[in-house]
Amino acid sequence: MSTFTQSLPTFGSTPWVAPTAAFEVLSYLGVVGIATLCFLIGWLDPNGAIVLTVLLLTSLIVLSWKRFDGGRHPCFLFLCTLMFFQGGGLLAYCLGAGNEPLRVQLMTPNPFYVSRNQSGLVLLLLALAGICVYAPCRWNYRRFSPPSDVAVRRYLPYLYLLFFAALPIQLFKNYRYYQHVQEHGGYLSIFLGHADLASSVPLFVRAISLISVPAFVAIFVFERRKRFLYTATVLYFATTSLILLLGSRESVFALILALWYVARVKSAKKARILLATVLVLGLMLVADVIQTVRGDSEHAIENYAFLPVEFLAVQGVSLNVTEVAVKYREVFAPHATSYLFHALQAAFIASDTSNYFRGKGLATDVSVFLSPEAFSLGHGTGGSYVGEAYVIGGVGGVVAISLLIGYGLHLLHHFSRNPLLLVVVAMVLLDVLVMPRGNLLGWLSVLLRNAISILLLVLSWALYRFLTLIRQTPVGDGLPMPSSQ
Repeated sequence: MSTFTQSLPTFGSTPWVAPTAAFEVLSYLGVVGIATLCFLIGWLDPNGAIVLTVLLLTSLIVLSWKRFDGGRHPCFLFLCTLMFFQGGGLLAYCLGAGNEPLRVQLMTPNPFYVSRNQSGLVLLLLALAGICVYAPCRWNYRRFSPPSDVAVRRYLPYLYLLFFAALPIQLFKNYRYYQHVQEHGGYLSIFLGHADLASSVPLFVRAISLISVPAFVAIFVFERRKRFLYTATVLYFATTSLILLLGSRESVFALILALWYVARVKSAKKARILLATVLVLGLMLVADVIQTVRGDSEHAIENYAFLPVEFLAVQGVSLNVTEVAVKYREVFAPHATSYLFHALQAAFIASDTSNYFRGKGLATDVSVFLSPEAFSLGHGTGGSYVGEAYVIGGVGGVVAISLLIGYGLHLLHHFSRNPLLLVVVAMVLLDVLVMPRGNLLGWLSVLLRNAISILLLVLSWALYRFLTLIRQTPVGDGLPMPSSQ
Protein backbone atom coordinates (compact mmCIF):
# COMPACT_ATOMS: atom_id res chain seq x y z
CA MET A 1 0.00 0.00 0.00
CA SER A 2 1.40 3.39 -0.94
CA THR A 3 2.00 6.22 1.50
CA PHE A 4 -0.64 8.25 -0.33
CA THR A 5 -3.28 5.61 0.40
CA GLN A 6 -2.24 5.37 4.05
CA SER A 7 -2.71 9.11 4.55
CA LEU A 8 -6.38 9.04 3.61
CA PRO A 9 -8.79 9.76 6.50
CA THR A 10 -10.83 6.98 8.04
CA PHE A 11 -14.15 8.53 7.06
CA GLY A 12 -14.36 9.92 3.56
CA SER A 13 -16.90 12.59 4.58
CA THR A 14 -14.75 14.12 7.34
CA PRO A 15 -13.29 17.00 5.24
CA TRP A 16 -16.83 18.10 4.37
CA VAL A 17 -18.14 18.26 7.95
CA ALA A 18 -17.44 21.97 8.48
CA PRO A 19 -18.88 23.24 5.14
CA THR A 20 -21.97 21.06 5.51
CA ALA A 21 -22.50 22.20 9.10
CA ALA A 22 -22.10 25.84 8.09
CA PHE A 23 -24.61 25.38 5.28
CA GLU A 24 -27.15 23.80 7.65
CA VAL A 25 -26.83 26.51 10.29
CA LEU A 26 -26.92 29.34 7.73
CA SER A 27 -30.00 27.81 6.12
CA TYR A 28 -31.81 27.72 9.45
CA LEU A 29 -30.78 31.28 10.26
CA GLY A 30 -31.94 32.36 6.81
CA VAL A 31 -35.37 30.81 7.38
CA VAL A 32 -35.62 32.50 10.79
CA GLY A 33 -34.57 35.85 9.30
CA ILE A 34 -37.11 35.69 6.48
CA ALA A 35 -39.86 34.57 8.88
CA THR A 36 -39.01 37.42 11.26
CA LEU A 37 -39.20 39.94 8.43
CA CYS A 38 -42.56 38.54 7.30
CA PHE A 39 -43.85 38.71 10.87
CA LEU A 40 -42.82 42.35 11.24
CA ILE A 41 -44.39 43.30 7.91
CA GLY A 42 -47.62 41.49 8.84
CA TRP A 43 -47.50 38.68 6.31
CA LEU A 44 -47.08 36.07 9.05
CA ASP A 45 -49.51 35.89 11.98
CA PRO A 46 -48.72 34.36 15.40
CA ASN A 47 -50.45 31.07 14.55
CA GLY A 48 -48.34 30.70 11.42
CA ALA A 49 -45.24 31.56 13.47
CA ILE A 50 -46.16 28.78 15.92
CA VAL A 51 -46.32 26.21 13.11
CA LEU A 52 -43.04 27.44 11.66
CA THR A 53 -41.30 27.27 15.08
CA VAL A 54 -42.53 23.71 15.65
CA LEU A 55 -41.34 22.65 12.19
CA LEU A 56 -37.94 24.23 12.81
CA LEU A 57 -37.42 22.56 16.21
CA THR A 58 -38.73 19.22 14.95
CA SER A 59 -36.41 19.30 11.94
CA LEU A 60 -33.49 20.13 14.25
CA ILE A 61 -34.30 17.07 16.37
CA VAL A 62 -34.54 14.84 13.29
CA LEU A 63 -31.33 16.30 11.89
CA SER A 64 -29.47 15.82 15.17
CA TRP A 65 -30.60 12.19 15.22
CA LYS A 66 -29.23 11.71 11.71
CA ARG A 67 -26.03 13.76 12.00
CA PHE A 68 -25.09 12.45 15.44
CA ASP A 69 -25.22 8.78 14.52
CA GLY A 70 -28.64 7.93 15.85
CA GLY A 71 -28.71 10.51 18.62
CA ARG A 72 -25.31 9.54 20.04
CA HIS A 73 -24.77 13.07 21.36
CA PRO A 74 -26.18 15.05 24.35
CA CYS A 75 -27.38 17.70 21.89
CA PHE A 76 -30.11 15.37 20.62
CA LEU A 77 -31.53 14.86 24.11
CA PHE A 78 -31.27 18.56 24.95
CA LEU A 79 -33.20 19.55 21.83
CA CYS A 80 -35.86 16.98 22.76
CA THR A 81 -36.29 18.44 26.25
CA LEU A 82 -36.28 21.96 24.79
CA MET A 83 -39.17 20.97 22.54
CA PHE A 84 -40.92 19.08 25.36
CA PHE A 85 -40.76 21.75 28.08
CA GLN A 86 -40.82 24.92 25.98
CA GLY A 87 -42.54 23.82 22.79
CA GLY A 88 -44.87 21.11 24.07
CA GLY A 89 -47.90 23.39 23.98
CA LEU A 90 -46.96 24.61 20.52
CA LEU A 91 -46.65 21.04 19.26
CA ALA A 92 -49.99 20.10 20.83
CA TYR A 93 -51.58 23.07 19.08
CA CYS A 94 -50.21 21.91 15.72
CA LEU A 95 -51.58 18.42 16.41
CA GLY A 96 -55.07 19.81 16.92
CA ALA A 97 -55.33 20.08 20.69
CA GLY A 98 -57.23 23.36 20.41
CA ASN A 99 -55.27 24.93 23.23
CA GLU A 100 -53.92 28.47 23.32
CA PRO A 101 -50.17 27.99 23.80
CA LEU A 102 -49.33 31.71 23.78
CA ARG A 103 -51.85 32.49 26.52
CA VAL A 104 -50.29 32.76 29.99
CA GLN A 105 -52.52 30.59 32.17
CA LEU A 106 -50.04 28.92 34.50
CA MET A 107 -50.79 29.64 38.19
CA THR A 108 -52.62 32.88 37.47
CA PRO A 109 -56.34 33.13 38.31
CA ASN A 110 -56.75 35.55 35.40
CA PRO A 111 -55.06 34.18 32.24
CA PHE A 112 -53.75 36.85 29.90
CA TYR A 113 -52.07 37.28 26.53
CA VAL A 114 -48.82 38.99 25.76
CA SER A 115 -48.74 41.42 22.85
CA ARG A 116 -48.30 40.30 19.25
CA ASN A 117 -44.72 41.55 19.10
CA GLN A 118 -43.89 39.86 22.40
CA SER A 119 -45.37 36.57 21.16
CA GLY A 120 -43.21 36.81 18.05
CA LEU A 121 -40.17 37.58 20.20
CA VAL A 122 -40.79 34.52 22.39
CA LEU A 123 -41.03 32.26 19.34
CA LEU A 124 -37.90 33.88 17.89
CA LEU A 125 -35.99 33.21 21.15
CA LEU A 126 -37.07 29.57 21.09
CA ALA A 127 -35.94 29.12 17.48
CA LEU A 128 -32.60 30.88 18.06
CA ALA A 129 -32.00 28.82 21.19
CA GLY A 130 -32.41 25.56 19.28
CA ILE A 131 -30.17 26.67 16.40
CA CYS A 132 -27.44 28.06 18.67
CA VAL A 133 -27.36 24.88 20.76
CA TYR A 134 -27.14 22.73 17.64
CA ALA A 135 -24.49 24.78 15.79
CA PRO A 136 -21.37 24.17 18.02
CA CYS A 137 -22.26 20.49 18.43
CA ARG A 138 -22.66 19.97 14.69
CA TRP A 139 -19.53 21.94 13.82
CA ASN A 140 -17.26 20.04 16.23
CA TYR A 141 -18.83 16.59 16.01
CA ARG A 142 -16.47 13.67 15.51
CA ARG A 143 -17.53 10.05 15.74
CA PHE A 144 -15.66 7.72 18.06
CA SER A 145 -15.76 4.05 18.88
CA PRO A 146 -17.35 2.82 22.12
CA PRO A 147 -14.90 3.37 25.00
CA SER A 148 -12.93 0.36 26.16
CA ASP A 149 -13.77 -1.01 29.60
CA VAL A 150 -10.59 -3.06 30.05
CA ALA A 151 -8.98 -0.59 32.46
CA VAL A 152 -12.09 -0.10 34.61
CA ARG A 153 -13.27 -3.67 35.11
CA ARG A 154 -11.19 -3.90 38.28
CA TYR A 155 -13.51 -1.37 39.93
CA LEU A 156 -16.64 -3.48 39.49
CA PRO A 157 -16.30 -5.72 42.61
CA TYR A 158 -15.79 -2.62 44.74
CA LEU A 159 -18.73 -0.81 43.09
CA TYR A 160 -21.06 -3.79 43.54
CA LEU A 161 -20.07 -4.05 47.21
CA LEU A 162 -20.77 -0.35 47.68
CA PHE A 163 -24.00 -0.47 45.68
CA PHE A 164 -25.55 -3.41 47.53
CA ALA A 165 -24.43 -2.03 50.90
CA ALA A 166 -26.07 1.34 50.18
CA LEU A 167 -29.21 -0.09 48.57
CA PRO A 168 -31.10 -0.92 51.82
CA ILE A 169 -30.21 2.51 53.23
CA GLN A 170 -31.46 4.14 50.04
CA LEU A 171 -34.68 2.17 50.28
CA PHE A 172 -35.12 3.17 53.93
CA LYS A 173 -34.58 6.86 53.11
CA ASN A 174 -37.10 6.81 50.26
CA TYR A 175 -39.65 4.98 52.41
CA ARG A 176 -39.27 7.52 55.24
CA TYR A 177 -39.69 10.35 52.74
CA TYR A 178 -42.81 8.68 51.40
CA GLN A 179 -44.23 8.31 54.93
CA HIS A 180 -43.44 11.92 55.79
CA VAL A 181 -45.10 13.27 52.65
CA GLN A 182 -48.21 11.14 53.19
CA GLU A 183 -48.47 12.33 56.79
CA HIS A 184 -48.10 16.02 55.91
CA GLY A 185 -50.58 16.54 53.11
CA GLY A 186 -49.08 14.94 50.00
CA TYR A 187 -46.87 16.16 47.18
CA LEU A 188 -47.12 19.89 47.91
CA SER A 189 -45.65 19.38 51.39
CA ILE A 190 -42.26 18.92 49.69
CA PHE A 191 -42.31 22.60 48.73
CA LEU A 192 -43.90 23.78 51.96
CA GLY A 193 -41.26 22.27 54.23
CA HIS A 194 -38.36 20.67 52.36
CA ALA A 195 -36.04 21.08 55.35
CA ASP A 196 -38.46 19.09 57.54
CA LEU A 197 -38.62 16.39 54.90
CA ALA A 198 -34.82 16.11 54.77
CA SER A 199 -34.55 16.00 58.56
CA SER A 200 -37.00 13.09 58.74
CA VAL A 201 -34.04 10.74 58.21
CA PRO A 202 -30.68 10.81 60.03
CA LEU A 203 -27.73 12.64 58.50
CA PHE A 204 -25.85 9.36 58.15
CA VAL A 205 -28.61 7.95 55.95
CA ARG A 206 -28.58 11.01 53.70
CA ALA A 207 -24.78 10.85 53.41
CA ILE A 208 -24.79 7.17 52.43
CA SER A 209 -27.53 7.74 49.87
CA LEU A 210 -25.29 10.28 48.11
CA ILE A 211 -23.00 7.40 47.18
CA SER A 212 -25.66 5.12 45.73
CA VAL A 213 -26.37 7.23 42.63
CA PRO A 214 -22.73 7.61 41.41
CA ALA A 215 -22.06 3.97 42.30
CA PHE A 216 -25.01 2.82 40.19
CA VAL A 217 -24.08 5.13 37.31
CA ALA A 218 -20.50 3.83 37.40
CA ILE A 219 -21.77 0.24 37.29
CA PHE A 220 -23.98 1.13 34.33
CA VAL A 221 -20.98 2.64 32.52
CA PHE A 222 -18.42 -0.07 33.31
CA GLU A 223 -20.52 -3.23 33.20
CA ARG A 224 -20.79 -5.17 29.91
CA ARG A 225 -22.44 -8.33 31.20
CA LYS A 226 -26.11 -7.80 30.54
CA ARG A 227 -27.52 -9.98 33.30
CA PHE A 228 -25.56 -8.09 35.98
CA LEU A 229 -26.38 -4.75 34.37
CA TYR A 230 -30.11 -5.49 34.20
CA THR A 231 -30.14 -6.75 37.80
CA ALA A 232 -28.49 -3.61 39.15
CA THR A 233 -30.79 -1.39 37.07
CA VAL A 234 -33.97 -3.13 38.19
CA LEU A 235 -32.92 -3.04 41.85
CA TYR A 236 -32.03 0.64 41.73
CA PHE A 237 -35.25 1.75 40.06
CA ALA A 238 -37.25 -0.47 42.40
CA THR A 239 -35.98 1.64 45.30
CA THR A 240 -36.65 4.90 43.46
CA SER A 241 -40.23 3.85 42.68
CA LEU A 242 -41.17 5.36 46.03
CA ILE A 243 -39.92 8.72 44.76
CA LEU A 244 -42.33 8.37 41.84
CA LEU A 245 -45.15 7.58 44.27
CA LEU A 246 -44.36 10.86 46.01
CA GLY A 247 -45.19 12.62 42.75
CA SER A 248 -41.62 13.69 41.98
CA ARG A 249 -40.66 12.74 38.42
CA GLU A 250 -37.92 15.06 37.21
CA SER A 251 -34.86 13.43 38.80
CA VAL A 252 -35.89 9.87 37.89
CA PHE A 253 -36.71 10.67 34.26
CA ALA A 254 -33.56 12.76 33.86
CA LEU A 255 -31.57 9.76 35.08
CA ILE A 256 -33.30 7.54 32.51
CA LEU A 257 -32.34 9.95 29.71
CA ALA A 258 -28.74 10.11 30.93
CA LEU A 259 -28.55 6.31 31.05
CA TRP A 260 -29.99 6.12 27.55
CA TYR A 261 -27.15 8.34 26.36
CA VAL A 262 -24.61 6.11 28.15
CA ALA A 263 -26.12 3.04 26.50
CA ARG A 264 -25.84 4.70 23.09
CA VAL A 265 -22.19 5.59 23.70
CA LYS A 266 -21.36 2.06 24.84
CA SER A 267 -23.01 0.44 21.83
CA ALA A 268 -21.86 0.52 18.22
CA LYS A 269 -25.20 -0.80 16.95
CA LYS A 270 -27.69 1.32 15.08
CA ALA A 271 -30.42 2.82 17.21
CA ARG A 272 -33.83 1.22 16.95
CA ILE A 273 -36.34 4.00 16.41
CA LEU A 274 -39.31 1.77 17.29
CA LEU A 275 -37.79 0.89 20.66
CA ALA A 276 -37.01 4.55 21.36
CA THR A 277 -40.59 5.52 20.46
CA VAL A 278 -42.04 2.88 22.79
CA LEU A 279 -39.74 4.09 25.58
CA VAL A 280 -40.87 7.70 25.10
CA LEU A 281 -44.55 6.76 25.10
CA GLY A 282 -44.03 4.62 28.19
CA LEU A 283 -42.33 7.46 30.05
CA MET A 284 -45.11 9.84 29.01
CA LEU A 285 -47.73 7.41 30.30
CA VAL A 286 -45.99 6.98 33.66
CA ALA A 287 -45.46 10.73 34.01
CA ASP A 288 -49.11 11.43 33.18
CA VAL A 289 -50.34 8.90 35.74
CA ILE A 290 -48.08 10.37 38.41
CA GLN A 291 -49.31 13.86 37.67
CA THR A 292 -52.92 12.67 37.90
CA VAL A 293 -52.32 10.92 41.21
CA ARG A 294 -50.57 13.85 42.83
CA GLY A 295 -52.91 16.50 41.47
CA ASP A 296 -56.40 15.14 42.15
CA SER A 297 -58.44 12.66 44.06
CA GLU A 298 -59.47 9.07 43.46
CA HIS A 299 -62.19 10.13 40.99
CA ALA A 300 -59.51 11.39 38.59
CA ILE A 301 -57.95 7.92 38.50
CA GLU A 302 -61.32 6.25 37.93
CA ASN A 303 -61.92 8.39 34.84
CA TYR A 304 -58.32 8.45 33.69
CA ALA A 305 -57.52 8.33 29.97
CA PHE A 306 -54.07 8.74 28.47
CA LEU A 307 -54.12 11.58 25.93
CA PRO A 308 -50.58 12.22 24.64
CA VAL A 309 -51.48 15.51 22.92
CA GLU A 310 -53.07 16.92 26.07
CA PHE A 311 -50.08 15.72 28.07
CA LEU A 312 -47.75 17.64 25.74
CA ALA A 313 -49.84 20.77 26.20
CA VAL A 314 -49.57 20.53 30.00
CA GLN A 315 -45.82 19.83 30.04
CA GLY A 316 -45.07 22.72 27.67
CA VAL A 317 -46.25 25.37 30.13
CA SER A 318 -42.66 26.40 30.82
CA LEU A 319 -43.14 28.58 27.75
CA ASN A 320 -45.38 30.71 29.98
CA VAL A 321 -42.36 31.44 32.19
CA THR A 322 -40.45 32.63 29.12
CA GLU A 323 -43.39 34.82 28.13
CA VAL A 324 -43.61 36.41 31.58
CA ALA A 325 -39.84 37.02 31.57
CA VAL A 326 -40.13 38.74 28.18
CA LYS A 327 -43.21 40.82 29.03
CA TYR A 328 -42.01 41.92 32.47
CA ARG A 329 -38.27 41.92 31.98
CA GLU A 330 -37.87 45.20 33.88
CA VAL A 331 -39.35 43.52 36.97
CA PHE A 332 -36.86 40.63 37.03
CA ALA A 333 -33.75 42.16 35.43
CA PRO A 334 -32.51 43.89 38.66
CA HIS A 335 -32.19 40.43 40.27
CA ALA A 336 -30.34 38.69 37.41
CA THR A 337 -27.04 38.49 39.32
CA SER A 338 -28.83 37.21 42.40
CA TYR A 339 -30.45 34.44 40.35
CA LEU A 340 -27.04 33.20 39.21
CA PHE A 341 -25.50 33.39 42.69
CA HIS A 342 -28.27 31.52 44.46
CA ALA A 343 -28.45 28.91 41.70
CA LEU A 344 -24.97 27.83 42.78
CA GLN A 345 -26.36 27.09 46.25
CA ALA A 346 -29.45 25.22 45.10
CA ALA A 347 -27.99 21.73 45.59
CA PHE A 348 -26.84 22.49 49.14
CA ILE A 349 -29.68 24.60 50.59
CA ALA A 350 -33.24 23.31 50.85
CA SER A 351 -35.61 25.54 48.92
CA ASP A 352 -39.27 25.93 49.88
CA THR A 353 -41.85 28.58 50.58
CA SER A 354 -40.59 29.12 54.14
CA ASN A 355 -37.24 30.59 53.07
CA TYR A 356 -38.31 32.51 49.97
CA PHE A 357 -37.01 36.01 49.31
CA ARG A 358 -37.03 38.22 46.24
CA GLY A 359 -34.17 37.38 43.87
CA LYS A 360 -33.69 33.78 45.00
CA GLY A 361 -34.62 32.40 41.61
CA LEU A 362 -36.52 33.31 38.48
CA ALA A 363 -38.92 30.38 38.94
CA THR A 364 -39.92 31.44 42.45
CA ASP A 365 -40.12 35.12 41.53
CA VAL A 366 -42.38 34.35 38.57
CA SER A 367 -44.56 32.13 40.78
CA VAL A 368 -44.98 34.87 43.39
CA PHE A 369 -45.54 37.46 40.66
CA LEU A 370 -48.36 35.44 39.09
CA SER A 371 -50.05 34.23 42.28
CA PRO A 372 -48.66 34.78 45.80
CA GLU A 373 -51.56 32.79 47.26
CA ALA A 374 -50.89 29.72 45.12
CA PHE A 375 -47.15 29.93 45.88
CA SER A 376 -47.85 30.01 49.61
CA LEU A 377 -49.75 26.73 49.17
CA GLY A 378 -46.72 25.06 47.52
CA HIS A 379 -47.49 25.58 43.84
CA GLY A 380 -44.80 26.76 41.43
CA THR A 381 -44.08 27.35 37.77
CA GLY A 382 -40.68 25.80 37.24
CA GLY A 383 -37.97 27.78 35.50
CA SER A 384 -36.79 28.54 31.98
CA TYR A 385 -33.19 28.98 30.97
CA VAL A 386 -34.40 30.84 27.86
CA GLY A 387 -36.34 33.30 30.00
CA GLU A 388 -33.47 33.74 32.44
CA ALA A 389 -31.00 34.32 29.61
CA TYR A 390 -33.33 36.97 28.17
CA VAL A 391 -33.59 38.68 31.56
CA ILE A 392 -29.80 38.79 31.74
CA GLY A 393 -28.96 40.00 28.24
CA GLY A 394 -31.96 40.20 25.95
CA VAL A 395 -31.86 38.47 22.57
CA GLY A 396 -28.06 38.62 22.56
CA GLY A 397 -28.01 36.92 25.95
CA VAL A 398 -30.14 34.03 24.69
CA VAL A 399 -27.89 33.62 21.63
CA ALA A 400 -24.63 33.78 23.61
CA ILE A 401 -25.78 31.48 26.42
CA SER A 402 -27.27 28.95 23.97
CA LEU A 403 -23.98 28.88 22.07
CA LEU A 404 -22.15 28.23 25.36
CA ILE A 405 -24.58 25.44 26.18
CA GLY A 406 -23.99 23.92 22.76
CA TYR A 407 -20.24 24.04 23.24
CA GLY A 408 -20.64 22.54 26.70
CA LEU A 409 -22.65 19.67 25.22
CA HIS A 410 -19.84 19.18 22.71
CA LEU A 411 -17.35 18.91 25.60
CA LEU A 412 -19.56 16.35 27.32
CA HIS A 413 -19.59 14.31 24.12
CA HIS A 414 -15.80 14.65 23.80
CA PHE A 415 -15.20 13.49 27.39
CA SER A 416 -17.47 10.49 26.82
CA ARG A 417 -14.55 8.76 25.08
CA ASN A 418 -13.11 7.93 28.53
CA PRO A 419 -15.22 5.54 30.67
CA LEU A 420 -14.18 7.25 33.92
CA LEU A 421 -15.15 10.66 32.56
CA LEU A 422 -18.33 9.17 31.11
CA VAL A 423 -19.51 8.64 34.70
CA VAL A 424 -19.07 12.36 35.37
CA VAL A 425 -20.78 13.20 32.06
CA ALA A 426 -23.82 11.14 33.00
CA MET A 427 -24.01 12.84 36.41
CA VAL A 428 -23.84 16.28 34.78
CA LEU A 429 -26.50 15.40 32.21
CA LEU A 430 -29.00 14.76 35.00
CA ASP A 431 -29.44 18.52 35.44
CA VAL A 432 -28.31 19.85 32.07
CA LEU A 433 -31.19 18.11 30.29
CA VAL A 434 -33.82 19.82 32.48
CA MET A 435 -32.45 23.33 31.89
CA PRO A 436 -35.37 24.23 29.56
CA ARG A 437 -37.52 24.16 32.70
CA GLY A 438 -34.74 24.90 35.16
CA ASN A 439 -32.16 27.61 35.72
CA LEU A 440 -28.83 28.45 34.16
CA LEU A 441 -26.37 27.33 36.84
CA GLY A 442 -28.31 24.66 38.71
CA TRP A 443 -26.30 21.98 36.92
CA LEU A 444 -23.06 23.51 38.23
CA SER A 445 -24.34 23.42 41.79
CA VAL A 446 -25.26 19.75 41.41
CA LEU A 447 -21.85 19.10 39.84
CA LEU A 448 -20.17 20.51 42.95
CA ARG A 449 -22.31 18.27 45.13
CA ASN A 450 -21.57 15.27 42.94
CA ALA A 451 -17.87 16.08 43.23
CA ILE A 452 -18.23 15.40 46.96
CA SER A 453 -19.92 12.08 46.21
CA ILE A 454 -17.20 11.11 43.73
CA LEU A 455 -14.53 12.09 46.26
CA LEU A 456 -16.18 9.77 48.78
CA LEU A 457 -16.08 7.02 46.16
CA VAL A 458 -12.38 7.60 45.59
CA LEU A 459 -11.57 7.58 49.30
CA SER A 460 -13.59 4.43 49.93
CA TRP A 461 -11.85 2.83 46.92
CA ALA A 462 -8.47 3.57 48.53
CA LEU A 463 -9.69 1.97 51.76
CA TYR A 464 -11.03 -1.01 49.85
CA ARG A 465 -7.69 -1.51 48.06
CA PHE A 466 -5.80 -1.22 51.33
CA LEU A 467 -7.95 -3.87 53.02
CA THR A 468 -7.80 -6.26 50.06
CA LEU A 469 -4.00 -5.92 49.86
CA ILE A 470 -3.69 -6.74 53.56
CA ARG A 471 -5.88 -9.78 53.05
CA GLN A 472 -3.81 -10.98 50.08
CA THR A 473 -0.42 -10.49 51.80
CA PRO A 474 0.87 -13.90 52.97
CA VAL A 475 1.56 -14.29 56.68
CA GLY A 476 5.18 -14.92 57.77
CA ASP A 477 7.02 -13.89 54.60
CA GLY A 478 10.05 -12.64 56.59
CA LEU A 479 13.25 -14.63 57.31
CA PRO A 480 13.27 -18.31 56.37
CA MET A 481 12.84 -20.90 59.11
CA PRO A 482 16.13 -22.50 60.32
CA SER A 483 16.77 -25.96 59.00
CA SER A 484 16.45 -29.02 61.24
CA GLN A 485 20.14 -29.67 60.83
